[in-house]
Amino acid sequence: MNFFMRLLFGLVLIVAALVGISFLLPSEWKVERSITINASPEKVYSLVANFNTGWPQWSAFDAAYSDSVYSSSGPESGVGATRAWTSATMGDGSQTIVKADPKEGIEFDLTMHKYDATLRGQILFTPVEGGTLVRWIDVGQTGNNPISRWMGLFMDRMMGGMFEQSLQNLKNLAESA
Repeated sequence: MNFFMRLLFGLVLIVAALVGISFLLPSEWKVERSITINASPEKVYSLVANFNTGWPQWSAFDAAYSDSVYSSSGPESGVGATRAWTSATMGDGSQTIVKADPKEGIEFDLTMHKYDATLRGQILFTPVEGGTLVRWIDVGQTGNNPISRWMGLFMDRMMGGMFEQSLQNLKNLAESA
């Protein structure tokens, strides 16, 4: 019995240490990627400000979670445009554009109900010679949940590749049209 008590005590210490350390971790995570697109900001805007006809053409997230069923509400594009989805693999969620400007880009709020998580996303435009620098930035809060704080350390690794693929798809689409 002595061995099991030590084992149990050791496990409790490890869990306590992981929880304690989690409160030293950042309470915010950020994922950011960029690409230069040889098209005007307005042309790129038409693809990122519309969840119905724009995003499905270039978003790697849409392609990766093919079981998602989307619905939309509000205006077709720009501020207030909203899409919601149900998905067995990704979980249910919604996304609403909260700021939109054809020269500067968009900001959106995205909620994942399964994880009780909300993030602020931005797809920002900067004119450059011959085109537009497009930056996609997502920022989320982890709160005081120890598991969420540990997960925050891996968000860039988990989402970065999808951002890169999405931006490459957006570039190909905007430059070919």
